[in-house]
Amino acid sequence: MTAPLPTSPGPTEDTLLTSSVRAHGRERAQPAIDWLLSVRLEPQRVAQLFDGFLRQLNALGVPAERSTLHLTQLHPQLRARTVLWEAAAGGAVEIPRAHGVEETDLFLKSPVRLIMAGAPALRRRLALPGCPIDFPITEDLVKEGYVDYTARPLPFSTGGINTLTLATRRARGFSDLDIATVEAAMPLFGLLLELRNAYRTGQTLMETYLGARSGRRVLAGTIKRGDVERINAVLWTCDMRDFTGLSAALPMQEIVQLLDDYFEVMARAIEANGGEILKFIGDAILAIFPIEERQAGDACRACLASMQAARQALENLERLRAGRRAAGKVDCRCGIALHVGDVMYGNIGAADRLDFTVIGPAVNLVSRIETLSRDLPVPLVYSAAYAAHWPGASRSLGFHALKGFAEPQETFTLADPDAPLPQAPSTGN
Repeated sequence: MTAPLPTSPGPTEDTLLTSSVRAHGRERAQPAIDWLLSVRLEPQRVAQLFDGFLRQLNALGVPAERSTLHLTQLHPQLRARTVLWEAAAGGAVEIPRAHGVEETDLFLKSPVRLIMAGAPALRRRLALPGCPIDFPITEDLVKEGYVDYTARPLPFSTGGINTLTLATRRARGFSDLDIATVEAAMPLFGLLLELRNAYRTGQTLMETYLGARSGRRVLAGTIKRGDVERINAVLWTCDMRDFTGLSAALPMQEIVQLLDDYFEVMARAIEANGGEILKFIGDAILAIFPIEERQAGDACRACLASMQAARQALENLERLRAGRRAAGKVDCRCGIALHVGDVMYGNIGAADRLDFTVIGPAVNLVSRIETLSRDLPVPLVYSAAYAAHWPGASRSLGFHALKGFAEPQETFTLADPDAPLPQAPSTGN
């Protein structure tokens, strides 16, 4: 014989659902399930999907007034995302959680930690005598008038366990039927949530490792070797001066930190001005400023954007250098080279190992100019083609023989590196 179900569950006991209650819950949840099926192909954000799901549950009579999702993330900057929904607020908001959050009291003292570690559903019937107020979140909920709280596992197919929480102020709390209704709808909701989360993760990883423009093209289907296009762009390359000597003199961990700091100040300036980093090569960066796509075909505007990026990068680097000197650390310098020209942009490589990059004489030229700049007394050098489109004043650095080019190439730098940059020309619109 099976033990009879308790007629009055204790303050921490979760609902024990009979087969008849589960069947009733599935029947009651059907409109929410139908809604989930109707939106399965819509490109909704996670917060939109969550908001819609909670509204469906409310419409069925489930008295959820506050709910959260806790999703682990594969992201270079985030460890997790929390999505908070409150009926009174009229929607859901995402709260990013940086790496390291798993070591904070916020997480360690949260029911979410238990659920993600594999614990069963947790229940706190906050209005019942003797209910332990054993988490900071339950303390907060009691102060806000909530009487029932539950945290429930939401597993993904990858094996990870995420968490869904629900809280209500309704005097009787959540009924057995309410929980059965939620659990009947959760598998489909979790599947759609996983699909959206997986797409966002793929998009993030593509943009992180390939760049925003290249990542979008790969996700859109440009994945076959030989899928390339001719584009006109400003090309940027830079590297750190005497990196070989620094590598020999500093511990490896310090070198990694120096590279990260250096790449950060360069990348921030490039991306803020419409450029896209294609790759990091040792201590060097190769980036492009597409002319047709970003600057309406106007090479002059692209040169202005890239020059603004170069100036900001050098200013950022000066602040980094000052901080390193103040801390007694080894100094660092860099050189930046710019050129404008046509390149082939797309998939190049082996059949099963491709690189999304640019190739062509223009890439070779900017690389040679950057190498040449190591022997010149200025940190910024650009080609004659760039100087022809640059609306500001330039100073010639003379003609130089460059490997791979039959004729000597004239190089330039700014006539006055401290002068205000020219204004972008009007588009006429």
